[in-house]
Amino acid sequence: MNRAGLIIFGDFIAFWISFIVILLIRFGAPGSQAAISTHILPFFILYLSWTLSFFLFGLYDLFNIKPTIPYLSRFAFAILTCFVVGIFLFYFVSIFGISPKTNLLFQVIGFGLISIFIRRITYTLFSKTIIRPVILIGSSQNINEIGDVIFNNPQLGLKIISHTDDFKKAINDFSHTQNAIFIFEKIPESIEKENVLNLYKNNSEILNVAQAYEKYLGKIPVSYVNQSWIIENINIKENIIYTIMKKIVDIIFAVFTLIVTSPIVLVCSLFIYFYDKGPVIYKQERVGLNGEVFLLYKLRSMIVESETNGAVWSHKQDNRVTPIGKIIRKLHIDEIPQMINIIKGDISVVGPRPERPEFVSSLEKIIPHYELRHIIRPGFTGWAQIKYRYANTIECSKEKFEYDLYYIKDKNIFIDFGIILRTIQIIFTH
Repeated sequence: MNRAGLIIFGDFIAFWISFIVILLIRFGAPGSQAAISTHILPFFILYLSWTLSFFLFGLYDLFNIKPTIPYLSRFAFAILTCFVVGIFLFYFVSIFGISPKTNLLFQVIGFGLISIFIRRITYTLFSKTIIRPVILIGSSQNINEIGDVIFNNPQLGLKIISHTDDFKKAINDFSHTQNAIFIFEKIPESIEKENVLNLYKNNSEILNVAQAYEKYLGKIPVSYVNQSWIIENINIKENIIYTIMKKIVDIIFAVFTLIVTSPIVLVCSLFIYFYDKGPVIYKQERVGLNGEVFLLYKLRSMIVESETNGAVWSHKQDNRVTPIGKIIRKLHIDEIPQMINIIKGDISVVGPRPERPEFVSSLEKIIPHYELRHIIRPGFTGWAQIKYRYANTIECSKEKFEYDLYYIKDKNIFIDFGIILRTIQIIFTH
């Protein structure tokens, strides 16, 4: 079981401990058996919904479990959400035949207290007990970034015991270290194969920088991508089952979103029109699959003729954004018309965000292999969107592309589903 799985298991234990204890207190030992049989199915469904809530709040992400004030604040909001979900299930859906008030409140409190206690123990185990030694070999910026991530996140269970430029010395000094991780930039040709193979005898792991980035940072550095890497790692022929499932999810997601949000879109459209009598829908050229240009639909959030002097990256204090535009951007309502693009097949729900042709032509000249973004269908949301902030510079676009490379290489239906859930979480918490 991986570390995230252990955290989920800890919440499972916390939920059922609080469930049993509360029913014993409320009904006593004689009546608790009947109470358990009445409550167990509804509360199991409640537990599953709470697990989903915790996932949406990022509480199963190892990078978010450090016991800090922001983490505790996030945890408190998640617990409050769990209580609201419980009220909804028992009082608005009301299909379980029970309507617990005090039991639900005590269950939330008990679960929250036990969960935070178990998580604190888990964090200590992850950061101080269940650890693997790491040997960094190299001095590049990429190696240093990996080192910073490991140092600042002890809950990953990694501890740097050496950072050297000498690969041969690292092997000689730590060849007998059990379960070690060697992260290197390049293996010198002078190193004998037997010396490298000896590391595996001690259950060691050998990763190059690109592999370490992929495993621990969820991205692939552009500087380590070359023709050989592309041939070995990029497969544009998608699994037929994955392709069919992705298309089904696209259509269901787009149609459902349009139906549910249609009243909100209608009201916002009226505000946009009456503000300056301009068009409600804004059509913008974007680069899609195989580099083909299509029109992306959005609710207009800027003044009419906002780009008379050419395409310009948007930014937080952009004075071209209208008052209603600020609101619909903050709530992501301006993005809803893109459901039409999904139905048309211009974009998918998940994929690299489509960029404007004016920017693509510049970025392809500066960022190596940037054209790889166009070998799969772009998306309404994507891995780069949930991992990185809005890109409005060349350097930011380069880093977002590194996250796109990770998705292009490792995409599957489970990653897509996780991205969709995290996108929903971001919309409701940012």
